[in-house]
Amino acid sequence: MDRDGDWIRLKDVTLHGDSMEEERQQKPILANISLSIKEGEWISLIGTNGSGKSTLAKLIAGVPMALVSGEIRRSEACTRRQGGRIPILLQQPHAGIIGDTPWEDVVLLLERQGMASKPIAAAAEAALQAVGLGERMKQSVSSLSGGQLQLTAIAGCLAGGAPMLIFDEATSMLDPHASLYVQERIRSLHGDGVTVLWITQKLPELRSEDRVLVMQGGELAFDGKAETLFERGEDKEGSSAAELLGLKPPYAVETAWELRKEGIDLRPLPFTAEQLAEAVISYGG
Repeated sequence: MDRDGDWIRLKDVTLHGDSMEEERQQKPILANISLSIKEGEWISLIGTNGSGKSTLAKLIAGVPMALVSGEIRRSEACTRRQGGRIPILLQQPHAGIIGDTPWEDVVLLLERQGMASKPIAAAAEAALQAVGLGERMKQSVSSLSGGQLQLTAIAGCLAGGAPMLIFDEATSMLDPHASLYVQERIRSLHGDGVTVLWITQKLPELRSEDRVLVMQGGELAFDGKAETLFERGEDKEGSSAAELLGLKPPYAVETAWELRKEGIDLRPLPFTAEQLAEAVISYGG
């Protein structure tokens, strides 16, 4: 960690297009991005398609990109493993699975990374246990669900010592049950100290305590707590940062707004139907 406590810092970063067509547009893909990330944070990155979310994630991950100006700093703790690169887990994890079983996949990944052979088996097993695949580590990957494949990919990153996990709409191809299970496992890993950058367009995936970054037109339009993003000034309709940025609030948030008009203030702000039900029950109790 650097002297100021930042794990990753971007200051006044601008990225221009690397093709003639993009150059003629004379508008940078990213403009004047300034932010810092601390170890152990959960950051939810949201925005519409084309807003710059994935491009920003690549910069944070350390993917080499041309025509970048500004300052990008990473602490030694962030760069000492994985060759200084942070893995990005995408929508289709099966594309990167190389083993016949989750255990074999993680072992092969660690061998490719050059880990000494003696600790590999134990490291693979520990990582698979951490993501909840301990009982399925020797099961054929062809029999695994999409969520279990995503967890296999996560286990490989953990075993390899990834300093941070970046998820680029990792649940978009999963059914609701698998999506919820993967989210719960990742939230559990975060609770154990793993730093997470969670890219999503599904606002019900937010939690009130999340730090939220909102990208809009290549710029960072909001950086703050999720609850603050949906906070209305004096309960005035349309006054929240989310509404001003054109974001559609989750149904649970809209319901909480209506209840607040009746004097029922639900805290923390619910983002899912389940959280809404729990908040109402707790308020009544």
